[in-house]
Amino acid sequence: MQMMKINKPKGAYDLFPEESGKWQWAEEIARNLFGEYGFFEIRTPIFESTELFSRSIGKFTEIVEKQMYTFKDKKGRSITLRPEATASVIRAYLEKGEEQILKRFYYLGPMFRYDRPQRGRFRQFSQIGVELFGVAHPGADSEIILLLNELFQRWGLKNFEIHLNSLGCSLCQEKYVKILDDYLKKIPLCADCERRKEKNTLRVLDCKNKICQSAIEKAPKLTDYLCQDCSFHFARVKDYLDSLKVPYRLNPRLVRGLDYYTRTVFELFLAESGENIAVAAGGRYDNLIEELGGRKTPAVGFAIGMERLMANLVFPDRKKRILFYFAFLGEEKILKEAIKLTQKLRKSKIPVIINYEARSLKSQLRQADRLGCEFALIFGPEEFEKDVVILRDMKKSTQEKIKRENLIKKIKGLLKNKLDHLPEVILKARQGAKNVA
Repeated sequence: MQMMKINKPKGAYDLFPEESGKWQWAEEIARNLFGEYGFFEIRTPIFESTELFSRSIGKFTEIVEKQMYTFKDKKGRSITLRPEATASVIRAYLEKGEEQILKRFYYLGPMFRYDRPQRGRFRQFSQIGVELFGVAHPGADSEIILLLNELFQRWGLKNFEIHLNSLGCSLCQEKYVKILDDYLKKIPLCADCERRKEKNTLRVLDCKNKICQSAIEKAPKLTDYLCQDCSFHFARVKDYLDSLKVPYRLNPRLVRGLDYYTRTVFELFLAESGENIAVAAGGRYDNLIEELGGRKTPAVGFAIGMERLMANLVFPDRKKRILFYFAFLGEEKILKEAIKLTQKLRKSKIPVIINYEARSLKSQLRQADRLGCEFALIFGPEEFEKDVVILRDMKKSTQEKIKRENLIKKIKGLLKNKLDHLPEVILKARQGAKNVA
């Protein structure tokens, strides 16, 4: 009886080596830049208590109402796969103890939302993000946006646009929602927004339905109703960005899809994508830490959708990583010596794989070619007796005998000018270079 093939779940994907290298390259650049800005990595569980997300994201958001992967564990507790990371970072921060750990974090990892799979949007997706706790000054907002801008430049992306807005404080929003309610009563809305305006009025401004988008085009602007403090804060954020020469576009309809944002919010769009979909987004959330049980603590951060980024990211040209194949011929004692030599090569940072099976030289060289190895190291009875190893160039079909004690030196000579382990853009990023493109 033939077994039924098991496929990956809908909305998930596999990353094979030819793609994972691109991800590693992008993540390496992000890690290095975050380090330059004084951020340190935090890793949190991929599942949390459901209450954490319902309290932080908002009960009437699309995420909580429709998209969370929620289930009961064996003791009947409600558990949710994390749909975003900010709430988890805050939970960890509070549980560890507010005064005991750093307040500048970055994270990388998978998130989960039960959404309709489409280009750049999956049910398991990955994000890279940063969170900065404890700074109310508008300079922190501009620093976070500057960091996002520089990160996309280091990834070699030029045609992107940062949209900027202010949601004000809770008092600003309360006043504005009354004005917006009056406006929305006079215009037609989609069925979803008719429901949204009763529960969460600001979400109407975030609707992607064409009926609603045209209807809200002339809606009152939230920034016209900011209190004096919020208006001053936003003016200083813009002033700092201008002095840092970080380009942005004011977007009075930008509200974000999560309830916890206050004051500054922003989204980043890529011109190359041809879609009106944000690749990165973030803002200030000064009330969330207090709402989750901590002291009132200002905070700001952003998150980047990696799948959307990767769909538009061009992996820079780089020289192919050279891989060596160690072929042995003969009895067990020759294999043992080959294994020892392989280990010495690896300790010298020389990438090598070894064949363990007694196979013909022709068969082993064929396998080396299939694996993309540029060089083969051949070690048989004659080489064992003469204390040499044959180094074969697979492309040129040439070979030479090398004394075993000189093997590492010879191979390092071959690699000296190749810098194959990392592309040039990563090397520059490690040196703190700016605006790599």
